[in-house]
Amino acid sequence: MREKLKNFFNGKSTSIISAAVIVAAASLASRLLGVVRDRILAGQFGAGNELDIYYAAFRLPDLVYSLLVAGALSAGFIPIFAELISGGKSQKAAWRVANGVLNIVFIGTAALCAILALFASYIIPFVTPGFTGEKLELTIQLSRIMFLSPLFLGLGAVFGGILQTHKRFILYSIAPIFYNLGIIFGALFLVSRFGLVGLGIGVAIGAFLHFAVQIPGVYALGWRYAPVLPLGDKNVRKIGKTMVPRVLSLAVNNINIIVITAIASTLAAGSVAVFNLANNLQYFPVGIIGFSFAIAAFPTISEFAANESWEKFRKAFSNTVRDILFFMIPASIVLLLLRAQIVRVILGSGAFSWEDTILTADALAFFGLSIFAQAIVPLLVRMFFAIKNTAM
Repeated sequence: MREKLKNFFNGKSTSIISAAVIVAAASLASRLLGVVRDRILAGQFGAGNELDIYYAAFRLPDLVYSLLVAGALSAGFIPIFAELISGGKSQKAAWRVANGVLNIVFIGTAALCAILALFASYIIPFVTPGFTGEKLELTIQLSRIMFLSPLFLGLGAVFGGILQTHKRFILYSIAPIFYNLGIIFGALFLVSRFGLVGLGIGVAIGAFLHFAVQIPGVYALGWRYAPVLPLGDKNVRKIGKTMVPRVLSLAVNNINIIVITAIASTLAAGSVAVFNLANNLQYFPVGIIGFSFAIAAFPTISEFAANESWEKFRKAFSNTVRDILFFMIPASIVLLLLRAQIVRVILGSGAFSWEDTILTADALAFFGLSIFAQAIVPLLVRMFFAIKNTAM
């Protein structure tokens, strides 16, 4: 039984479709847990000050994760790591690069998070200019706790990159489920004891579980930790070079979210919460379809690019776009027509009022117009990563 479980979790996907099914199934479970999470939060607090604080506290930790981790790994690590292990070559060099990136991510993220946590009381007021008094103080306190999350998520992202490159998608795909379980645990069991601080602790627990659940998978592939810091390694430097344009594009997106948060903080209580709840709902289909297909296709198109098999590359990309649109266009129509009912069924409990429902549905309508395009963007981005052209 133990051997069967081991083989199941470490099984290799043999096609983009099979990989996409695995990722989509796990993504569906994770997104459903995310819905449960949002329903619990909405039911406990409604669209008011508490959820405003919770979502605003995410802004800086999310910025750190997106810029330092997501940019480096999605842009450079997987294509270069795939090139090193292609055909069974350069295994030693591949693991050296992996450990180097792991250590650089840990040191860089820990240093930046420590600095931002130390100066959070000076930075957060610029992110939430409409927050004052206790609301501002709680946002600062929660942000400091949440700075643990990009540290663990960063380590988990490195392991996730290794698993994706080897086309082992199961452990990688269930990691976000454990992240949501940590947040739900915080909402159900820690809030009653620690107040809103309990939500921050739940986020940190979820991020740690996201990292820890992937360790057995990378260990089975042959990874062993080594305290190396190969800053002069040509492959590590390639990752750093391809990271820069990606960081700039992510910076624009994160600045946009921060500006929206800043504006919403000056509006009526609950405005930050309404935006984030609607945003989470529209990411349900985008995450299940768009990201699942993009993640599943990335190792394959990276391999084709590394081997200069451009006809196979174009065919894999074109087929994946069509598969995404096949699912996303109907999803867009459903989301637009039934947005109020969807919001009410998913979030309408406890302190989440009918007025909160209408406001969230109105915001969701604007998101619904663009979700088919948003679902293609992750694949487009990874196509350029695969050919090591991050400047586009």
